Amino acid sequence: MVEAILFDFDGVIRQWDEPALWNYEEKAGYPPGTVFAVAFDPEVNGPAITGEWTWQQWKDETRRRLTEIHGQAIWPIVDQFFAFEGRIDPGMRDLLGKLQHEVKLGLLTNNHDDFERYLSEQGLERYFDFVGNTCRLKVAKPDPAAYLLALEALKVQPAACLFVDDLERNVQGALGVGMRAFHFTCKKELLAELHSLKIFV
Repeated sequence: MVEAILFDFDGVIRQWDEPALWNYEEKAGYPPGTVFAVAFDPEVNGPAITGEWTWQQWKDETRRRLTEIHGQAIWPIVDQFFAFEGRIDPGMRDLLGKLQHEVKLGLLTNNHDDFERYLSEQGLERYFDFVGNTCRLKVAKPDPAAYLLALEALKVQPAACLFVDDLERNVQGALGVGMRAFHFTCKKELLAELHSLKIFV
């Protein structure tokens, strides 16, 4: 029996599919994904999601590395990248509102120290019994310790918790500690999985 669902955030609840995110670099003469490739290099993003760096330090290091390659002309592009905050999927917001009356809900996100501000502004905190931001936990998915801390906070056994993430490596990490896990691609498939677990919303 599933007593709790532990959600990833980015790629599940928040989406980054607006064309502007991928088009503005090309319009400025840079290959699409130029900033993303540096910002999410493990050497740069890793310290931000484990609490070694602040969001501002993450941005500054990204800009420093890109400046070495492209010069100061890249600065406005970096600013635009870091100002973009994606969008909350309205269907997933609605689902959270229904699920919170059926099971415990948790959030486990590899994120930075500005995340809680965003979550609060979006009015999403109220859906979750536990919010696990890895920069606060000091350990990131798929490290087993991240999942175990979340399970402890939710007060559930691994087999009684369903983990939902869009990245296969994080799904495998959850399976490795004995959790149920679902590789998220869309709400429709998640609903089918929930129905198979006798969670009807």
